[in-house]
Amino acid sequence: MEPIRIGSKREPMWDDFLIDREHTDATLRLHHPVQRDGISFPEPWAAGVNNAYLSVLRDGGTYLMYMNCRGGLVCSVSTDGIHWERPDLGLVEYEGSTHNALVSFAGDDPDSPPAAMRFDGFRAFIDLHPDCPPEERIKAVANVDCRLQVYGSPDGLRFRPLGVLPIRAECPGTPFDSVNTLFYDPRIGKYRAYVRDYFAPSNPDDPIWIRAISTTESEELFPASGEWPKARFLRYDTPNAWQMYLNAVQPYERADHILVGFPSRYVLRNEWTDNYDELCGREARLERAGEGRAHRLGLSLSDTLFMLSRDGLHFTRYPDAFLRPGPEHPKNWVYGSVYFSHGLFETAPTHPGCDRELSFYCIENRFFPDPPEVWRYTIRLDGFVSRSAVYPESTLATKPFIFEGRDLFINISTSAWGHLRFRLSDTDGHSISSSETFGDSADRRVRFDGDVGSFAGRPVTLTVNMADADLYALMFR
Repeated sequence: MEPIRIGSKREPMWDDFLIDREHTDATLRLHHPVQRDGISFPEPWAAGVNNAYLSVLRDGGTYLMYMNCRGGLVCSVSTDGIHWERPDLGLVEYEGSTHNALVSFAGDDPDSPPAAMRFDGFRAFIDLHPDCPPEERIKAVANVDCRLQVYGSPDGLRFRPLGVLPIRAECPGTPFDSVNTLFYDPRIGKYRAYVRDYFAPSNPDDPIWIRAISTTESEELFPASGEWPKARFLRYDTPNAWQMYLNAVQPYERADHILVGFPSRYVLRNEWTDNYDELCGREARLERAGEGRAHRLGLSLSDTLFMLSRDGLHFTRYPDAFLRPGPEHPKNWVYGSVYFSHGLFETAPTHPGCDRELSFYCIENRFFPDPPEVWRYTIRLDGFVSRSAVYPESTLATKPFIFEGRDLFINISTSAWGHLRFRLSDTDGHSISSSETFGDSADRRVRFDGDVGSFAGRPVTLTVNMADADLYALMFR
């Protein structure tokens, strides 16, 4: 077996890439985020029903949050990703005043609704292409009339149209519905797009096509050939034909050789049952369901999954929900609950002195006339999935790999009794071991009884004996 070269990259324990499955009985365990604080939008220009989707980006030390609302595209600003305000931008007139936080789009007719009112989803990103002009360094893609319209901006507040992304999809009717993803991946020197698509039902007489996600790549946004390669459906390690969209695929910043995705899973039950009579929001649900109680807006629900990929096409997808709709209240458990925003960032810890956390954002109040609400969720660094062990003890063993560095650092959580013991071995029979390692840290150095650096640059394996513990990631440096 050819050794895997991991260098000094962080390797999360989210899949079997590094794992010797034959000699490993520590199980994969999906973890779940914690709801933290809410962001309200009481302004009249920030209300309205067109508020199902969010896009969040970090531009240096500034965070920008975009949301489609009654007046157009609203931009909230933060310096820490936790506390938000809506600045008086003075760029767009709404009901006779420019005192609002509405983003401007060049070419808008002052006598017509703004371009942002026609968006079905808006996704902004920092363009990392080495030749990207400064005036286009922040780009965005939006579904406008079933076309992928690309915009450019120097500051994330003033956008101008750059053209329509020439991508073909399978869908015979309305491709690119909802939010699509576009970003430049320096690792492959290409733009990646993840788009809303459909595939045909197994029964040809069934008129309902299945919501799906497709991907394609291109060295240029607008290639001389006139179009991108045809988008291909993502491939999963599980056969479930769930309907999925709002893919939220993005490089994971702490290990950017891995893409993570948080697709929304669309669940449609075909008839009203007595459980709907007991589920929260019954009267509003009946109103949306319409005649015969059979309309999908009254019967459909959604949650969020977690998936990851190392090549951008093949994904490890966890079948249980990463984010559930949560405890029932009158305005959740609807089609559009817990839509994961585009944007995942390190933020300050909830408890001072602890490790930093990952924050992301979801929007609530879909289908209701009230102003929208955005909720921040947090999860530990690298904390989506762990290799987990319970009593009495489990083993994790790796495939042969080659690393660079002098020490091993790990992301772990144990109980007071729990522990991990590490053994690093080479192919010549030399090995070093650690004593019990315990605690809860995203960056714990493992103390060995020998020199870790002496094993660098040659094939080794790592064996971990663990009990009542979770191992989230490892990294040599």
